[in-house]
Amino acid sequence: MKKLIQLAALLLIITSCEFNVNVGGEENEVDFGPMPVVENKTFEKIYIVNEDVCAQKKLPPTRFAIEFPNELDVKLPDNERDHINLKRWENGIITEEISIGNSTITAANKNLATPLLEQLVAEFKKQIPELQIDFIGQKKFKGEMAHMFQGHVELIGVEDQGYAGNYFMMGMVPLPKEQEDMNAILVTFVAQENSQIQSYQDFENAGMIGEVWNTFRYLE
Repeated sequence: MKKLIQLAALLLIITSCEFNVNVGGEENEVDFGPMPVVENKTFEKIYIVNEDVCAQKKLPPTRFAIEFPNELDVKLPDNERDHINLKRWENGIITEEISIGNSTITAANKNLATPLLEQLVAEFKKQIPELQIDFIGQKKFKGEMAHMFQGHVELIGVEDQGYAGNYFMMGMVPLPKEQEDMNAILVTFVAQENSQIQSYQDFENAGMIGEVWNTFRYLE
């Protein structure tokens, strides 16, 4: 039986199930203050998350917004793991993909982010042994330090699932800057060799991923 290969989705299934840290104590209701007014600035569509959305999806509370153009393939999973998945298809192949999942990483326990990424990538490699990991740790992304992993993989024989060729992958835990008790999201980027993204650094600004990710903001 052919193994299903859904790179960003598979990673989030593995990571979001395990990326919740037990920090002890009773769970308290969060208070992030008044919800700011959020409007589109760049693209036609916008996805907004607040405490109510998280409660409905049974995800750790956070607030963020991300914009995206009409032509992307959009999924809003109802699986108690993920927030949103965005794909760009070209000639029947997924060339770029962004998936945003949940975590309970905050400013208070950010030291746990890299050790957890190391454990989770090890689990991911069990599912896709061909995946080569090039980096796990802290590195600058768009001028700021972030916990991340970087890897690449060649996928053969899974064209019917939308994947073909060599892919760069990156997973990252960007932390909110002002709200210390706001949960961070876990984002994964996937880019095929024929996309505009030809290196890990290109994820910052190139292609659909660069343009869409530039609209992401925590609502603090």
